[in-house]
Amino acid sequence: MVKCPLCGTEVKNPEKTWQLVSPIPDAEGRVTITVMGSFRCPNCGHRWRTKVSVIKVGPSGEVEIGGRRRRKKSKEGKVKEERRGKVIEVDISKILEEEL
Repeated sequence: MVKCPLCGTEVKNPEKTWQLVSPIPDAEGRVTITVMGSFRCPNCGHRWRTKVSVIKVGPSGEVEIGGRRRRKKSKEGKVKEERRGKVIEVDISKILEEEL
């Protein structure tokens, strides 16, 4: 709910919404998406624009909506773990022996 800045009447839904995407990620690498809205007061007819919500999406699948963090969950309801590649160890001494 948004209140009219002139008369204080609560307005439930915006007439129009649009998204603004931040071109630069924040310090944690998350992209900020701001949802803006255009409102009209049913009481006094005043029109104004204001922020409706803010969504931050991170590279690890975390989503923060308006200051509340949420972790993306898999179908089983478990939190997804980061994928790690295979660790391959190579003994250089064996390679050097083959060259000689």
